[in-house]
Amino acid sequence: MTATQAARRELGVLTGSLFVVLWLAGTFVPSASDVAFPRPTDDMETVRASVEASSSTLEKGAALQILAGIALLWFAATLAGYLRRRGASPELVLAGGVTAAVTLLFSAAGNVAMGTDLATDAVSAQLLYQLSFWTGGPIHVAALGTMIVAGALGSGLPRWVTVPGIVIGGLGVLASFSALVSPMTILTPIGRFLGFLWILVATIMIATRRPATVSTEDSAQI
Repeated sequence: MTATQAARRELGVLTGSLFVVLWLAGTFVPSASDVAFPRPTDDMETVRASVEASSSTLEKGAALQILAGIALLWFAATLAGYLRRRGASPELVLAGGVTAAVTLLFSAAGNVAMGTDLATDAVSAQLLYQLSFWTGGPIHVAALGTMIVAGALGSGLPRWVTVPGIVIGGLGVLASFSALVSPMTILTPIGRFLGFLWILVATIMIATRRPATVSTEDSAQI
């Protein structure tokens, strides 16, 4: 395998950047409306009124979130393959990435359901909103943090990238304690957006780094 072929293969990690862009777009669409999105601590009637007023934008945002989840699945598989070729263990990256993608898809499904007749009363609207919040919030961020920690440890990137990756991923994992310790909910946006920044930097560096030329004999073994 030539250096050019190897470089093309590593371009797949840019799906991580695609995931970030799609997630941000899917979040911007509903928030662009004049209706304030509810908070997890809001009462049922407040949630119902907000969901009813923003049902159309919720569906559009959910469609982009679903695409983001698919991009994240692709990225997790690509990053796991990259780590495997480096001789690092890919299992934790794959497990964290798949879990993060699945929980994001569940969250998007909840948003879709909130835009339908399933959320006509306050109880069902609150139930769907809480499902969407927890699966797309603390649980998703904790799984994403797991993937980031494992990816940072095995990526072979410079220390100024790997160390922040471990710290940021660790903060994301701690977001899973939000249900037990309410103030730790703040770790969800911190772990998410710092994690996005790390993914953007790391994926661009991996995709643009100059790989070593692989001999024909080594290529046959691959």
